[in-house]
Amino acid sequence: MSYKHILVAVDLSESSQMVIDKAISLAKDADSKLSFVFVDVDTVFLAPKDEQALQKKLQALAEQSEYPITETLVVIGDLHIKLSSIVKKMDIDLVVCGHHHKFLSRLFSSVPKLANAVEADLLVIYLDQ
Repeated sequence: MSYKHILVAVDLSESSQMVIDKAISLAKDADSKLSFVFVDVDTVFLAPKDEQALQKKLQALAEQSEYPITETLVVIGDLHIKLSSIVKKMDIDLVVCGHHHKFLSRLFSSVPKLANAVEADLLVIYLDQ
């Protein structure tokens, strides 16, 4: 299956590169558009200075990618709600994100919420510690 527009959800950690690399390999196969998003789930309000700093980090990942990135987005709120909205607005047909196997992830995993909220295919990349 080929995808027209892939959205990569990153957490700006070192493991983000694994998620990006997987998405790029899929995008190259179909010459898909590729966009990045960082969803700050821990903040209610993002000061312009903080938003610019996050956008700068996200843009740096985009520039290192060796693949054209259509858009980079920094948003705040619940991951599944924000991604669901972006998928609809930007006509995304695949969302790629990472998942760590940690104790808290098992209790509060966002993967089931994403699967139920996002109206697109979902690829979850296992991120080894």
